[in-house]
Amino acid sequence: MTDPLEEPRPAISSQRAGELLAEHYGHEGELVELHGERDLNFRVDAGTDRYLLKVHNPADAREVVEMRTGALAHIRRVDPGIPVPEVLPTLGGEPTVAVAGQDGRSSLVQLFTFLDGHHAGREELGASQLRGWGRGAARLGRALRGYFHPAAGYPIQWDLRHAALLRDRLELLKGEPAQLVAQVLARFEKRVEPVLPSLRAQLVHNDLSRENVLVDERGQIAGITDFGDMTHTSLVCDLAVALADVLDGRPDALEMAESMIAGYCEVNPLEEQEGALLGDLVATRCATAAVVSTWRRSRHPDAPRFPEGAVEFLRLLAAEGFDQVGERLSEAARRPPGRRRRRGDRARSTEELVQARRRVLGPLSLTYDEPLHLVRGEGVHLFDAAGSSYIDAYNNVPVLGHCHPAVVAVVADQAGRLVTNTRYLHEASVELAERLIELAPAGLDRVLFLNSGSEANDIVWRIACHATGRTGALVTSHAYHGVTEATTALSPEEWPADFRPPHVGLLDPPGSGAAETELQLTLSELEEAGHPPAALFADPAFTSDGILGPAHHWLQAAAAAARAAGALFVADEVQAGYGRTGESLWSVMPSRVEPDFMTLGKPMGNGFPVAALLGRAELVDPFVRQTGYFSTFGGNSLACAAALAVLRVVEEERLVERAAASAAHLRALLEDVVAGRERVGALRNWGMLFGLELLGSDNRPDAATASAVANSLRRLGVLVGTTGPAENVLKIRPPLVFSEHDGDEVAERLDRVLAKLPG
Repeated sequence: MTDPLEEPRPAISSQRAGELLAEHYGHEGELVELHGERDLNFRVDAGTDRYLLKVHNPADAREVVEMRTGALAHIRRVDPGIPVPEVLPTLGGEPTVAVAGQDGRSSLVQLFTFLDGHHAGREELGASQLRGWGRGAARLGRALRGYFHPAAGYPIQWDLRHAALLRDRLELLKGEPAQLVAQVLARFEKRVEPVLPSLRAQLVHNDLSRENVLVDERGQIAGITDFGDMTHTSLVCDLAVALADVLDGRPDALEMAESMIAGYCEVNPLEEQEGALLGDLVATRCATAAVVSTWRRSRHPDAPRFPEGAVEFLRLLAAEGFDQVGERLSEAARRPPGRRRRRGDRARSTEELVQARRRVLGPLSLTYDEPLHLVRGEGVHLFDAAGSSYIDAYNNVPVLGHCHPAVVAVVADQAGRLVTNTRYLHEASVELAERLIELAPAGLDRVLFLNSGSEANDIVWRIACHATGRTGALVTSHAYHGVTEATTALSPEEWPADFRPPHVGLLDPPGSGAAETELQLTLSELEEAGHPPAALFADPAFTSDGILGPAHHWLQAAAAAARAAGALFVADEVQAGYGRTGESLWSVMPSRVEPDFMTLGKPMGNGFPVAALLGRAELVDPFVRQTGYFSTFGGNSLACAAALAVLRVVEEERLVERAAASAAHLRALLEDVVAGRERVGALRNWGMLFGLELLGSDNRPDAATASAVANSLRRLGVLVGTTGPAENVLKIRPPLVFSEHDGDEVAERLDRVLAKLPG
């Protein structure tokens, strides 16, 4: 395959381009030639419509152009908020058309939608705009991380991995520029080239310069164009290229680089080794620009002139000291988001952070015997301050996996547009409510938005008491429904010793014996205490009771008895909803019990605080009218955008079905792991919600054994929790994107831990 830098630009006049436009796309208009290093680009003014007509370099093979076309479609699909052009088909429905130039060489032609905006001058971009530029670069990288194409490895000199090849052309430079470039290449070959193959790699844009990014009047990114340098390379190279090309020629380049890096790391934190190489990669990009542009001009006189800004940047780096610049940019990448650089500022060690936390947060507990100092997450993995990776098999909040790009993208986009509450009209809250009602069990036709599952259960308790005129509640004996004053009373899991609210009746969960007889007794006790029941709260998976679902008969009988006694039924889907069971979106639905209310929380925003209460209009509306209920942040446009993205991804990525398949695989593995082990009791699961009972040497439930196993797994890079009345149930509850390969890892490490238990 020919290097496109070797090939002259296409030989096609603007008149011929206009003829191609009419012949293959059916459009006519005035053509204005735009900047293009090796392609021809024409703005098409067709009345009130505008397009971009691109004639690709003859060296660009069809598969390379197809790769770029597919990348644009992928970006628009996974993150519609990123402003990239859309490829418009020919009259025959094709994405490209091959045409012959005046010199006989063949080129592929494409027509794109036109993006408004302008190319920023250096003086337009302050710290705020550059921080946004960094966020935009990271967001684009995240959108591309799931895309691949066989042509992605085609050779292109702008890929920094190939910088060592610049030595063959170094003789074209003279004097100081040649000396600076030689120094940079020596550092690259010694410090960078051996390490690059071990870094994160994917398809990247690779040219987010001021010439390829459009901004609006505020200097915010309005369009990203020219994917001609896109290649599969180390991810950090994309940031290095942006830093070098946007900041070259600025005396404050290093200060502004910190702003760009901070913005990038807000969306996609750099790994430690990536940050350590960033300074040298910026210098390498400047050296590449100096050499390649000089070489191209020696072969093609119409090529862009020598990039003096790149050499100025190299001078600045050399004057500061390449090692010192590297440490400065690396420190900027390590700095927590939002913190400004201070003299002597550095990231605190884990122990320092533990001590500081105790001083300011008090005795709030930390998970695991050895505190886990996390700095970022991605998919089913979490990463600590030392760079270690953990499989997160515990948290159900990031139901889509940590930092899912679709949620990150819509939150970033909405935060830059509007954040307001439900006393104003906005599309997101109405659309989210419509979608939830469409997906909910029959009869639920009202939605109230809140910020947490605790708030949702608190409000539903108030509504139930208001609707029934009663004050009693029914919950299972080790349930958890929240942390407010009202919901703490409904959460015996969290009750301190000798605490028992008189208005709360406890029900033995499924599998404990004569549940219906016991239920009637509890109802009678509440009546006698002057607290007839207003509501039965139940998590259909009985997660805090030890993961006992599915228990459809229990739920049917309990709901029927509670309703016969005048109570309403609340399905608490905070822990078991959003497809975790692998059967349906909501865990209550397989029981065919139609709840009066359903509460949603943790997974709803994939980490963004948002919750909802779904109820019957005849119960919700009178409460709202008579109390004037309102939540300032509940249902705000930012939260609803996140929640809509979650629902969309659950559907598009078929996460309910994937959870069922991955859960079946993990179940089979765990059955093999626990078979014949004396210290293991029952293994239970409902979809991607697993409970494994652990026993002491006396064959009784043992919290110490469960805690020891959880902490041992943490040291092996797997995060799980514990639950149940005796705290002896290992809780395995990973994000729904958990794969069969992840299951293999968890099972293998659990096997190693259990093998070390006595007996």
